[in-house]
Amino acid sequence: MTIIDEKELLNKLRDGDQMAFSTVFRTHYQGMCIFAEKYVSEQYAEDIADDVFLKLLESKTLFNDLTHLKAYLYRAVKHSCLDLLKRKAREDQRHAIYTEAHNEFQTNYLAHIMETEAKRILYNALGSLPDQTAQVMKLTYIDGMSNQEAADELNISINTIKTHKQRGLGKLRQILPKENFGLLLFFCFSDLF
Repeated sequence: MTIIDEKELLNKLRDGDQMAFSTVFRTHYQGMCIFAEKYVSEQYAEDIADDVFLKLLESKTLFNDLTHLKAYLYRAVKHSCLDLLKRKAREDQRHAIYTEAHNEFQTNYLAHIMETEAKRILYNALGSLPDQTAQVMKLTYIDGMSNQEAADELNISINTIKTHKQRGLGKLRQILPKENFGLLLFFCFSDLF
């Protein structure tokens, strides 16, 4: 292009001339796509180049020369690519946080169900034990009291507490099916291990 043609093209581009825009588009579109692909995938590169040319079409900027126009296009493509990468990184981070929270919720949810079921089974089984043995089992295993605290609460000796605990565990072993007893030990009597 000669200098007169270049100035005329840039003036017409600023004025929104479709022929001038088509000339610039055909000349630079493929290069802008190739440039964008250094940052993002081909699909995004084309979308970014399309957006940059759309902004150019809507812009009323008067460029000094074709070098100024090219610099504008390259800069606009680069910034659009970097914005997209930042947006994708934030999306990926939000997705990772959501996935982690969801997985943690699911794990806690299932553990809570299992613990609730174990306690329900335990309470039903405690109902079949002698009253004082059931009371000792509840105070020491469910309420988390020490043997001494339970002895003080029930006003009995610590050896009596230990005896009730042994008898209670033996009876629970007989009352509860093997799989329920293991589940019960896991959730309610983990301090035994």
